[in-house]
Amino acid sequence: MEPRDETPSTAAEIERSERGRELIAAALGDPRNQAPASLREALEDQRTRAAAAAAPAARRRFGLLRGRMLAAGGAFAAVIVVIVLAVGGGSDGGPSIDRVAAYGRQPATAPAPATVPGTEPAQLNVAVEGLNFPDWQAKFAWRATGRRADRVGGRDVTTVFYRTAKGATLGYAIVAGKPIGGAPAGDDVVVAGETYRVAHGGGRTTVTWTQDGHTCVIDAPSAVPDARLVALASWDNA
Repeated sequence: MEPRDETPSTAAEIERSERGRELIAAALGDPRNQAPASLREALEDQRTRAAAAAAPAARRRFGLLRGRMLAAGGAFAAVIVVIVLAVGGGSDGGPSIDRVAAYGRQPATAPAPATVPGTEPAQLNVAVEGLNFPDWQAKFAWRATGRRADRVGGRDVTTVFYRTAKGATLGYAIVAGKPIGGAPAGDDVVVAGETYRVAHGGGRTTVTWTQDGHTCVIDAPSAVPDARLVALASWDNA
C-alpha cells in the first residue's frame, strides 16, 4: 500500500496552510503570548499593586510641596505687611498720627531738656523749627524726664517725655514741616477756639492738634483723664 500524500492538492488548501503557519509564527514571536495566562495575570496584579503603593507617596510629596508654597506665600505676605507698615504715612505721604504717637511709648534716648529762664508760658530748651516744648512742672506737676529724635515718613519727629510724682508718663511729639494731612481719629474738643482731637484705643489716649503750623501729638495711658490731657495741650497753644 502506497503512503498517502499529505501535501495540499489545491490552491485553496495551500493558502489555508500558509495562513496557519503565519498565525503560529506570530503567536510564538510575541513574548506575552508565549507566557501562560496565570503568569500574565500575576504580572498585571504586581503592576497594579506597585502603582497603588506609589500613589500615597506621590500625594505626600505634593502635600509637602503645596505646604511649602503656602508657607512661602504667607511669609511673602508678611513681608509685604511689614513694608506697608514701615513706609505707610498720612494722606499727604508724610508720617501718620499713629506712627508719631507710637514713639511716645518708646524709651527716651537723650536727657531731659532744661527750662528756658524767664519764658511765659514756661518753655523747655528744645524746639522744632522755632516751636518750643512746654515746661509743665510748675503749672501741672508734669516734669520732663527725657527726649528722643526720630525720622518718620521723611519728617523729623521730636518727642519729650513727662512724668508725674505718682509715676504716670506721657510722650509729647512735634512733627517738623507742614501739618499732617487728613483728619485724625477721635472726637473734637474745642478750647479757646482751637480744636483738639481726642482718640482712644489699646489702653492709650491720643490728643492731636496743630500749633504754629506743626502737628503735635500727646500719647498717654488711658488712666490719665481726657480733660487733663487737653488742658496740657491747650495751655501753651495761645
